[in-house]
Amino acid sequence: MKVKEMLSEVGLKGVAESSVQATLEGIPYFGIFASAVSKIKEGCLQKRFERWKTSVEERLSGLEMAVFDSLGDNETFTTALLRATELASKTNGKKVEYLANAVKYFAENETDEDTLIIMLNCIDKYTLSHVLILKYLENPSVYSNNKNYISGGIFTYFEDHYPKFNKQLRDIILKELYRDGMINIDSDATMSRSGMEAKRTTDLGDLFITIFGIEDENK
Repeated sequence: MKVKEMLSEVGLKGVAESSVQATLEGIPYFGIFASAVSKIKEGCLQKRFERWKTSVEERLSGLEMAVFDSLGDNETFTTALLRATELASKTNGKKVEYLANAVKYFAENETDEDTLIIMLNCIDKYTLSHVLILKYLENPSVYSNNKNYISGGIFTYFEDHYPKFNKQLRDIILKELYRDGMINIDSDATMSRSGMEAKRTTDLGDLFITIFGIEDENK
């Protein structure tokens, strides 16, 4: 499959619609429900596809010509584009941008397919709150606002920035990130200021941040 065919409206739109169809298969529906499904395809799904197509084209247009010309023979890129297109059809907002960033990353960087699939599976199941906490744990000191804390927990600075963030939800996310190997700590124990500001992301967590082009949300 050549890259121009991958980026064609028919190709990518077909993947997006197939994803929606697969979700709906097996569900008995008729009447009003069937009409609602049809409207989704004609309305929101079309808008999501257009946004996704534009996001991908914007990023790939900045590739070096030699890299772009080689994409048609790049099996890993093909997997990344098709899988990311499927995921983009199921989400909206910021995660679409992250997925488009990943497509560009996989176009420019040699990556084994296991890593690619694991990274895309993680972004699929993670919420934006997961991403926010992971980015915070990459460098908590960025969030310090120069306050003179002598000691505290990992999330002391986080709580200053996001005082309304649900702590129970935060603890669940922390454990999930730890279980997935993205961070190296799964509890918020009291520690010195240097401990509070220590980097907590693993190499895998750093790779996730790089692949999806995640920037500091507090800036």
